[in-house]
Amino acid sequence: MEGWQIKAITELLETGVKEVETGERFYTSSQEYGNSRYHLLNRQWDGVQVEQIETDEKWAKRVTFATGELPQVLKVMLTWYLGDKEKLLNVPDSDDALGDLDEHPF
Repeated sequence: MEGWQIKAITELLETGVKEVETGERFYTSSQEYGNSRYHLLNRQWDGVQVEQIETDEKWAKRVTFATGELPQVLKVMLTWYLGDKEKLLNVPDSDDALGDLDEHPF
């Protein structure tokens, strides 16, 4: 992995989270979508459940990822995150946005 990728992942891991239930349920929201939309992340059975709630329109959606799906979901999300971070940092183009992550996974 390149230095900027390690720094980006370190910053990501240092991001503060809002726990609703310690270690089990987390809350996230973004002003980009307004005050009425938020997400809850839950440890659910053998996986993770993401619930999107829109309080103004009174609806919610749930998606559950089984433990076996989490590596693929995290890889895709990390790839997208690093791609966005790379654009913000104006990092010169490289062939592989994840460097040697395939050979040396977490």
